[in-house]
Amino acid sequence: MNKINVCLSPALFHFYAENNTTVVMVDAIRASASICTAFMNGVQFIIPVAGIAEALSYKSKGYKTAGERNGKKLEGFDFGNSPFNFTEESIKNQKLAFTTTNGTQVVNLVKKSNLSEIELLIGSFINISSLANYLTNQNKNILILCSGWKNTVNIEDTLFAGRLAYLLLQKKEFETSEAANLVLTVYKNSGNSFYDFVIGNSPRLKEKSAFLEDDFKYCLTENLTDKIPCLQNDKLVLLNF
Repeated sequence: MNKINVCLSPALFHFYAENNTTVVMVDAIRASASICTAFMNGVQFIIPVAGIAEALSYKSKGYKTAGERNGKKLEGFDFGNSPFNFTEESIKNQKLAFTTTNGTQVVNLVKKSNLSEIELLIGSFINISSLANYLTNQNKNILILCSGWKNTVNIEDTLFAGRLAYLLLQKKEFETSEAANLVLTVYKNSGNSFYDFVIGNSPRLKEKSAFLEDDFKYCLTENLTDKIPCLQNDKLVLLNF
């Protein structure tokens, strides 16, 4: 029987890393939703970059650039990290180099792990049902890897992990780890509004909600797209399934 496991912080990834695993990276607010939105609106591919200078170097190669640190757009970049930046008019048929505080760091962490037979997918509330459908048809263990906030646990990624684990268990029998059972409990106690639950439990996001409310609500809305980005040869591309 395949297993669902959850890593609540990238700082713990080395304890959870296993070969022959599908890894679902989530940075629920906002990188995952922004990446999925870019693909929904026709981006060619995305290079996930850890460093600011490296990301900017792609400009001379004809790429659009998106960058954020601590929630703020980086100087010299075409876009920040709002999903509303990635409209069809701005991103269709473009190549994008993308660096964020958490999400792209975690993609690069997995990329450098040298694990074998790893499939890395980008998970978001906005593509969660398509993601669940795809995962239940695979014969691999699943690791939901939360980006967290600067290596600490955050509520939005934890909630996503619980919601995805719940959807998977509705479709198929899996073995669940203690961490998976923990996030399931969080999801089952989240109430009727993901937004209210997240803001009510995150002083960090509550402080920013006055000027990022629309972004947060978008990122916490389910099934806005069926696109699933995946890592292939150091690029994020659309998964064909």
